[in-house]
Amino acid sequence: MTHLFTYGSLMFENVWHKLVKGNYLAQKATLHGYERRAIKDDVYPVIFKSNTFVEGVVYYDMSDEDLVILDTFEGEYYERKEVELLVENTPIKASAYILKEAYFHLIDTKPWSDALFAQEGIQTFLEEYKGFH
Repeated sequence: MTHLFTYGSLMFENVWHKLVKGNYLAQKATLHGYERRAIKDDVYPVIFKSNTFVEGVVYYDMSDEDLVILDTFEGEYYERKEVELLVENTPIKASAYILKEAYFHLIDTKPWSDALFAQEGIQTFLEEYKGFH
């Protein structure tokens, strides 16, 4: 089964539970070799290869059904790729939604803040995003 690293809206339970059907063990994780930034004129982030790291949450043993739902939710900008995370200093393999190179022009110069998203962006995201079932 596939583990999934999340680094943006999917780290938030009220977004996660609107989408997935299963209950999954989740832990904090770090992805090295990538950077997280805001996307221009929106509230959600993207990640791409870089020489830094991204903090996030890994969900373990995702069902195929939920992965199909999340693939649809993430849309055309992203490709689900296998990456190596560190969880409590132990490396594990997981999938992550990485921005496709064709969409790099959408990357904002400012970093994405999960604290700011929790304060301001999540309400807009929940009200306006059309990808929820």
